Amino acid sequence: MSGESINYKIDYQKLKQKKFSFIYITTKNCNICKIIQPKLRELAKDYKGATFHLIELDDDKEASGFLMVFAVPTILVYSEGKELIRAGRHLNIDEIKAKLDRYYKMIFD
Repeated sequence: MSGESINYKIDYQKLKQKKFSFIYITTKNCNICKIIQPKLRELAKDYKGATFHLIELDDDKEASGFLMVFAVPTILVYSEGKELIRAGRHLNIDEIKAKLDRYYKMIFD
């Protein structure tokens, strides 16, 4: 990363403000993260208008503090600034999908 100053908090706020935003927090050395990430990325495609964002803490250490994430992998799902889902470390894709379906239906139907 270059020495230029970047205001990450503004970027995080923008991610949170999207209609249905997936934020996946990982590190480069997390092997479980590498297995789960494609599954969550595919899951995000099931929801029209959803965005998927990958944050690697190795490159963006400030993300951990700003998003209050202290374990990897962590998935956060936001809708218009409101946190809908926060799941970390032991992720169950089926449980996450069930919660997503419920929230998505409430937001878009």
